[in-house]
Amino acid sequence: MKWALRMDRDQRHLQLLSKLQILFGILNVLVTLIFYSALKELSDAAREYLGQTRPDLEVSLTIGFGLIFIFIGIAILFCIILTGQCLARYENYRFCMIVAICECPMFPFGTMLGIATIVVLLRDSVKKLFLKNSEESQPVS
Repeated sequence: MKWALRMDRDQRHLQLLSKLQILFGILNVLVTLIFYSALKELSDAAREYLGQTRPDLEVSLTIGFGLIFIFIGIAILFCIILTGQCLARYENYRFCMIVAICECPMFPFGTMLGIATIVVLLRDSVKKLFLKNSEESQPVS
């Protein structure tokens, strides 16, 4: 009986964390896109200003590295959304743990969500839930 209550509690926690992860990822993608559009406007103004004092190569490198960092950020945010889906289906335990650890520097909401996800994922009953699901999804040879 106690074990069944624990599993029910863990499933509720994983479902809640799943929804929060997806919401956090979507909101951050929207914020990143808004930031990208503002950065584009600033980079156009900076290109005009820096073009007068610096060579074109340096301006292009500065803007290029900014774009690379933005694309890396968007990739991380899509990983957060994917983690939400994996938590809901009890799949990819290691991936969920890695993303939860990577969320911790995203202060303040990422830190809270990352720590909560780590605490839930470290429970033995949750590990068993993920293991049980991965065994069920293995093809029979």
